[in-house]
Amino acid sequence: MKAEKADIVGLSGLITPSLDEMVFNAKEFQKAGLTIPLLIGGATTSKMHTAVKIEPHYKNNQAMHVLDASRAVVVVQQLLDATNKGEYMGDVAKEYTELR
Repeated sequence: MKAEKADIVGLSGLITPSLDEMVFNAKEFQKAGLTIPLLIGGATTSKMHTAVKIEPHYKNNQAMHVLDASRAVVVVQQLLDATNKGEYMGDVAKEYTELR
């Protein structure tokens, strides 16, 4: 991630074992000191799973659920907009705290 200078990373899970891999990746990103948003999506994911199992392990920057690829565009626009990014991420963090 660092070498590519990625602005955002997306993880997509099609089968249930991928959920554990997403948690593992979030922990590894945290350990590596990455500070880029992590988008979580795919058939096996949910906002609740992201809030409870993934986001708590990636506090440098936020892991957030995206319902499907078409909605990822709006999320990415918010995250790449320096003016709105902080407020948007704060709103998502608050929502995830309430979900937990």
